[in-house]
Amino acid sequence: MLIRILLLLALLAAPGIRPAFSHEGHSHGDEPAPPAAAAPRAEAHSDLFEIVAVLGADRRLWLYLDRHATSEPIDGATVQVTVDGQDIGTAPRAGEAVYVLENPALDRPGQRNIVFTITDGEDMDLLPVTLVIPAGVAAATSAPGLAEVASTAMREPYVWAAGIFLLLVGVAVGRAAAPRPLPPLVVVEPSATGTRPHALPSGAPIPERVAAAPAVMALMAIVMAPVLAWAQPMDAPRRQPDGSIFVPKPSQRLLGLRTSPAELGEASVTIHLTGQVVADPNASGRVQASEAGRIEPPEGGFPALGQRVARGEVLGFVVPIMAAQDRVGVRASIAELDALIVISEARVRRLTALTGTVAAREISDARADLEGLRQRRAANLPAVTGREPIVAPSAGLISVVRVAAGQVIQAQEPLFDIVDPARLWVEAIAFDTAAVAEVSAASAMTAGGQVLRLGFVGRGMTLRQQGLPLHFRIEAGARGLAVGQPVTVLVETPRRTVGIVLPAEAVVRNPEGGQVVYEMPSAERFLPRPVRVQSLDGQRVLVTVGLERGARVVTSGAALIAQVR
Repeated sequence: MLIRILLLLALLAAPGIRPAFSHEGHSHGDEPAPPAAAAPRAEAHSDLFEIVAVLGADRRLWLYLDRHATSEPIDGATVQVTVDGQDIGTAPRAGEAVYVLENPALDRPGQRNIVFTITDGEDMDLLPVTLVIPAGVAAATSAPGLAEVASTAMREPYVWAAGIFLLLVGVAVGRAAAPRPLPPLVVVEPSATGTRPHALPSGAPIPERVAAAPAVMALMAIVMAPVLAWAQPMDAPRRQPDGSIFVPKPSQRLLGLRTSPAELGEASVTIHLTGQVVADPNASGRVQASEAGRIEPPEGGFPALGQRVARGEVLGFVVPIMAAQDRVGVRASIAELDALIVISEARVRRLTALTGTVAAREISDARADLEGLRQRRAANLPAVTGREPIVAPSAGLISVVRVAAGQVIQAQEPLFDIVDPARLWVEAIAFDTAAVAEVSAASAMTAGGQVLRLGFVGRGMTLRQQGLPLHFRIEAGARGLAVGQPVTVLVETPRRTVGIVLPAEAVVRNPEGGQVVYEMPSAERFLPRPVRVQSLDGQRVLVTVGLERGARVVTSGAALIAQVR
């Protein structure tokens, strides 16, 4: 019974919902955002401007104005509009580089001849277009858009009442479709005089929720009818059957697409080499132990990774390690020297007391013998109690630490590496020695896309791994580099070649793995063009095959277009 009452109320209330969004006599407030509905469209361009006119579901003509060469949006321009010879006036600005036009002629199906007079600073041009409005689209535009529905709902109280009513209907539908409790185990036969309102021809009763299914379906159809009436087809970027890609102007603005005309030019022939970052031998150092021993930290502890040290700074101490037999011999030698020093000192004192009686030469010889004994003792003493300081050979940052307190090290074992990050080199291996006989310029690119300017230092005269080593100096020290980091070195030679120079980001990979660029033959259509390219300096490439002169090529956002399916 409840289902029937709600169904009757829905039938009575549904016809009144539509007028709430279609009555006249009130203002719609601020202009809504441009619609995304796939409506009739027209486009035109000149050498200066490119305009796309889209008829939205709100019966207004949305205009997207760009620079033709670069696809850069033009904001703040003046757009005068003439429809079928009638001057409509200036299209007001509806957003950034978006203009809107309202005219009753756009409500009727048929062909509309529209002329746009565009003025942007000192630039002015006329762009004629022909807009064809099909009969079905003209009728569909009478349905309110989503923005208008929301705006009306915020202002009109009876719309809120209709929304609450639909919410209650949904609750009732959910209640009707909810599971019922299980029937009792003992079934009581109905009386002979009772009636079965829901029963099959065989006499078996029909469950309540099954019997209510037709009413529920009818109620859902009534509730969804306004939504289906207002629904409009959506325009989204998509790949066409012919392989081209359709990207509407609103999506182009979001993706930040930019284009550039393809122009022929000359560039140096570039050779790709594999290289790595190395330390400048004049601004780096490796600390090694001169003898075996046990290492001890200095007063402030061992330097940490990345710590800056000065030239001559003490980094640690090495206590020499000797065998027990050698240590006994050294100590015996020191004891013998101590005894000789005592005897020599006594002899010097005795001779000094006899000055004038003893020859001065004899006194001088005694003093020389004493000094020699003292120096011999001083030379043997560090072998037992002394330690050797470890000092930094150059200033820079500690890049490698291979020590720990108490560690026993061997002679010539590396302990610390010091690198100056402001003075780094790049080493590359060239297997074609004739190709790099002359180097006019060079650059390098890291795996992360960082471009490094290089200055040629020199080439080796001995093959290494069947290749010739080349050294380059990194100009204007780059940050974030590490010794041993792999890079791709681009060596420019004096030879020249002809092609189309484009930014490196204009070239992307297609699903088959080939290199392509995207040509823009019209305002919202993009064609993938397979090309053959060679890198120039990490930021530019030279297209040698596959692209015609004068074509508009996407230079920014090509990777986003490639993801459209």
